[in-house]
Amino acid sequence: MKQNKLLSYLRIALFILVIAVGCVVGFIIPLRPTISENEGRKLTEFPAFTVEGFLSGDYTSKINLWYSDTFPARDALMEGNSILKSAYGVKTEDFKGKGEKDEIDIEQTFVWEEDPTEDEGDSEVESETEPVEKEAIDGYYVNGKTAYQLYYFDKDYVDRYTRSVVNAAIKLDGIAQVYDIVVPTSPCIYLSDEEIEYLDCSDGNEAIEYIYKALDAYSDQLIAENKLTTPIKTIDVYPTLYEHKDEYIFFRTDHHWTGLGAYYTSRRFLDEVGRDYPPLSAYKEYQIDGFLGTLYKNTQNANLKKTPDTVYAYESPTVKKLTVYDRHNNVYIEDVIINPNVTSSNKYLCFSSGDRAYYEIHNETINDGSAILVIRESYGNAFLPMIADSYEYVYAVDYRFWNEDLVEFVTEHNIDTVLFLNNLQMTVTNYNIWTLERCVE
Repeated sequence: MKQNKLLSYLRIALFILVIAVGCVVGFIIPLRPTISENEGRKLTEFPAFTVEGFLSGDYTSKINLWYSDTFPARDALMEGNSILKSAYGVKTEDFKGKGEKDEIDIEQTFVWEEDPTEDEGDSEVESETEPVEKEAIDGYYVNGKTAYQLYYFDKDYVDRYTRSVVNAAIKLDGIAQVYDIVVPTSPCIYLSDEEIEYLDCSDGNEAIEYIYKALDAYSDQLIAENKLTTPIKTIDVYPTLYEHKDEYIFFRTDHHWTGLGAYYTSRRFLDEVGRDYPPLSAYKEYQIDGFLGTLYKNTQNANLKKTPDTVYAYESPTVKKLTVYDRHNNVYIEDVIINPNVTSSNKYLCFSSGDRAYYEIHNETINDGSAILVIRESYGNAFLPMIADSYEYVYAVDYRFWNEDLVEFVTEHNIDTVLFLNNLQMTVTNYNIWTLERCVE
């Protein structure tokens, strides 16, 4: 009996020792990671001390977040957890992170008001404080070898998106024609009505219809009131992408589209604006294997890990150089628009030098003064190489990092076409909406 008691005390002492050692190791700052390769993101930084934050308890909460988010060997521990889960067998279907959604009322009447409504006023107050820089991802669905980022309609955010596009059109009226493309994400193409109902998420195609109907209605009203001379032109690319749904137009382990998906969308746009373009066969194709994207990194699903994506990237036949500014306003001239030797685990960064604040492409084989500005997030990375052969100048900004005056920039660069190109998920992402509003204000 005494021996059993002794063993129990030893186990307790060993447990306390392990916990104590873990806590000590956890606070050794040089050992703590700053970037997660598995998740493809920058980890939480140690918070700056403020008296207000300390008194409110916010400072200690942020330290707790920093401690848990940057624990030494976190990626290895997460990897071990994934391996342990896989020992119980690979799930062929998995769903987690269910989000809240608003109803989509396609039949509502859209009336433009110069001053925000009361609801929009609440959103405007919220937007005065910069939100956390991260993607707002509500839910994931894994079915076999394919994962989906589910969409949950949020009327306040979507209305703020449409207001941003309309405000830009009003400011650019008489200077440039504004176009809007909301790119359907993979659930819009591949999930059936029954699956959407089962998962209790929103129908993304209905959300896009809502956005386009709002933009069309606002344009008509403003033209009738002599506040706008040319309407915003919306381009529905769902039929184009659906026509090619049996091709590799979306990644299975990442939330982005592929180079081929961007190619088909670019052709739909260029046909709309009447610009010539080369056939896909004129591009040099690169193949980059072993890509595990954001959907794998956020689900750690073992079935996805066993079946990584391949990135196919297409190099322009006429344009090689790309000028970019990073988010700190440093200037780089890249020798390639496509980088097949990308070293990051995020192979999507092979397109257009990744997420940069500003892009400029000069096609020296065209001398007609044509210039376009693409206002976009990361979906635009794969799109830009596909229109580089059709304009003398292609400019693009990532509104998450760009801080210049929009009207002044468009005027100075003689831009007559402005395209808002965004994936559907962006329209319900807090940080993206806030930064888009900042871009066009």
